[in-house]
Amino acid sequence: MIFEGAYKRNERLLLGALGLLIFAVFWESVVRLGYLNPITASSPSRIAQAFASQWHNGAILKNSRIFLFELTVGFTLAFIVGVTLGIAMGVNRLVEYAADPFVWLIYASPTIAFYPLLMIWIGFGSATVITVTFLLTFVSIVVNTMAGVHAAEPQMIRVLKVFGGKPIDIILKVIIPASLPLMLAGVRIGLSRAFLGVILGEMFSSNAGFGYDIAYYAGQLQTATVFVSIIILIVIGTIINLLFTAVEARLFAWKAR
Repeated sequence: MIFEGAYKRNERLLLGALGLLIFAVFWESVVRLGYLNPITASSPSRIAQAFASQWHNGAILKNSRIFLFELTVGFTLAFIVGVTLGIAMGVNRLVEYAADPFVWLIYASPTIAFYPLLMIWIGFGSATVITVTFLLTFVSIVVNTMAGVHAAEPQMIRVLKVFGGKPIDIILKVIIPASLPLMLAGVRIGLSRAFLGVILGEMFSSNAGFGYDIAYYAGQLQTATVFVSIIILIVIGTIINLLFTAVEARLFAWKAR
């Protein structure tokens, strides 16, 4: 009974782990039996060896620090600018009309094509990676925040004005709570785009980080080392997604009551 209860509580985790284990055994088997080229396809055992090597030489911790720094700075800037501009565009039609062409111009433009110019303007390294991350991220936050502001109840705003509410009161007590669901949807989209922005930025305009390692070691046909970076990025992305889901559930806990 104890084991049955523990299984039911952790059924998803246990079945997921079992599925990964079966896949790893299958992958290792087909490589060892010669059905896949170990140089191009690698194998779980080779990836484990590459992981141990990179862990001992400090490359994993170094790349993790660089990646998380660039992701945090780029996303934080996009969040601050995106929410502020989205609210301003939502409450003021003149700001919306003035800023809207620039927002959609950035959204529609092929950001990757600007890499050479950004490297000339900003330089080679984290500054360019952060800039690209910002450009890829903030549009989704702006658009969703503005849509959330437009969804606010006009009647609530009028009532607050009647009772002497100031513009800051209207924003804090009506507009932000009303726009929160759509704003968080934009933040979730922005997080995934920020993740992509950092990886692409490190591939094209950096000499460090997981993106750089993926591009460099793929060119050297060291696929096991490439898989190490990919797996770590998957783990980081999963952790960030779980943390965001927990924060989102906390913010909307009142809906479950």
